[in-house]
Amino acid sequence: MVSKNALRLVNDLLDNIAIFDCKLNLILEGKSLNQILLDNNINLQILKSRDPAIQDELKSLITSIELSRKNGQPAEIKLPNIRDEFILLPTADGNFFFGLKNKIIWISRIELDLQGRVKELECLYNISKESDASSTLEEFLNNCTKIIEAGFQYPDETIVNIELGNKVYGNEGEFPHEVTDLLSADILLDGKEYGKIKVYRMKGPSFLIEEENLLHEIAGKISDIIEKDEKTKNLKKQQKILKSKNEALLKMTEECYKKREDLNTFFTAIADKIVVIDKDFNIIMSNKNEIGNSGKCYSKLFNIDLPCENCSAAETFNTATDSIQSKEFNEKYFTLRAHPIKGIDGKVDRVLEVCRDITEQKRMESQLIQSYKLASLGKLVAGVAHEINNPNTFILGNLKILQESLTDIFPILEKHYQENKELKIARLNYEIFKENISVLVNDMISGANRTKKIVADLRNFAKKDEGALIDNVDLNELIKNNLNLTSKQIKKHAQLEIELNEKVPKFLGNINKLEQAFLNLVMNASEAIETDEGLIKIKTDFDPQKQEVILIITDNGSGMDENLIKNIFDPFFTTKREKGGIGLGLSITYGIIKDHNGKIEVNSKLGEGTKFIISIPVRNKN
Repeated sequence: MVSKNALRLVNDLLDNIAIFDCKLNLILEGKSLNQILLDNNINLQILKSRDPAIQDELKSLITSIELSRKNGQPAEIKLPNIRDEFILLPTADGNFFFGLKNKIIWISRIELDLQGRVKELECLYNISKESDASSTLEEFLNNCTKIIEAGFQYPDETIVNIELGNKVYGNEGEFPHEVTDLLSADILLDGKEYGKIKVYRMKGPSFLIEEENLLHEIAGKISDIIEKDEKTKNLKKQQKILKSKNEALLKMTEECYKKREDLNTFFTAIADKIVVIDKDFNIIMSNKNEIGNSGKCYSKLFNIDLPCENCSAAETFNTATDSIQSKEFNEKYFTLRAHPIKGIDGKVDRVLEVCRDITEQKRMESQLIQSYKLASLGKLVAGVAHEINNPNTFILGNLKILQESLTDIFPILEKHYQENKELKIARLNYEIFKENISVLVNDMISGANRTKKIVADLRNFAKKDEGALIDNVDLNELIKNNLNLTSKQIKKHAQLEIELNEKVPKFLGNINKLEQAFLNLVMNASEAIETDEGLIKIKTDFDPQKQEVILIITDNGSGMDENLIKNIFDPFFTTKREKGGIGLGLSITYGIIKDHNGKIEVNSKLGEGTKFIISIPVRNKN
């Protein structure tokens, strides 16, 4: 949009000039100029007239036009009776401008000023443009000297150098001519001198004030660009440092993440339950998913509604020291270790609690004690069996002598009885004595033999077993021998019904282990009976297709539900703990049958009894 001042300048110019074409035809004549000329009887319209009087009157004007047309230079003209001077300006296309000298010079000076200002702005613009185009500051400064030279009034007579420290950009050699004038401007950085711009004039007029002002503007511009470059360099340097630190931080973060994952893996792999709690027993973190990171510790660990009695965590909060407690919940045993975690103020604000299930350890201790008892009992049984066996051997031997003696004595006693019908022996009439004494002796011999058998069975049961499957096992004989030891105990609870298949073959196994398994099942069946009409059935059989011997033990006891059946073979699982049971009988039995490559099945219903079916593949030495 054109400003009002610019329009006023143009209108003023047009009012005070006349324009002729190359044939001296008047193209334009301004109002002010026309008025001045008419006031002095001068009419530019008749400039081409052939009238000698008119040509003589305008002779000086016509002569000036011819001269200006020839040399192409402006011409000053003095017209008759007019005090002001006029000027004639030729143009490149052969036209002429004619007008008052002072007006045209003033307007020309404004034009020159405008052109100079445009040149200055163009110089500043080119410097800005060069700063964007140059890849380095050195390249920019070298190119900048040429741009500055072009921005001055006489570029061919101007040399520009930019000095930054010991480095000079521009013309570093000797100047071709003697310097006639010098301009300089400081390049400032953070308010301090950083360098200089020096402009040398080789010949011609001195520098204009406008050129000095331009140089200071250029110096300010270059200062801004250098400052921006320094900031960019510093920024890049900082970016490089930040990038390096960021890479180190990323590497450290990755290592921390890996270590955290390793620690988390280690933490979660710990079998013990570990929780961190606050003073209100709220869980902050734990190592088990089933516990999570919320809720009360006593609820999540022991499924109770109130804090534990003699709580180790509460003790640690109060004493700021480690504490340990043993707990028993639902037939399980635990140790609770609490360790204080102190805050910035040095006070305990959290506690790390380690809950360890020691139920198996307790039961192992119980099993170990029981094993010691059984070992001691085995030694005692062996000793008792030895002490009983010795006098029993004497008794049995003497009874046989006594039995033979009666055979020889009875004829003598018979003869004496014929002579004395009142004969009494051991306060018994002879007939009664004769009828019963043989029976008594036979009963004593049978009793001594039975004692001998029991002692032998006890010694076999108590002797050390290496566990090898090298015995030739007769299942029916094994059952008969072991029932001699247990039948009296079993008959306290139930009647025995035995069905042994005589076609059951012998097989390779371990007699002692199978005796233990059989006794465990039979005693377990007798203890499951809670009525006076108890019945235990023991049956053996043989499956020729599968080549398996089969033992079936059935009772009409209390039976079991499905949940109980799933757990009966687990170590230390028992429903008779209050009666002294330790839960190892069926677990050991299961292991013995598996050692013989057999299998054990359970069929049971609550209130209807239980059936154990054992199948063992036949193996023999052949």
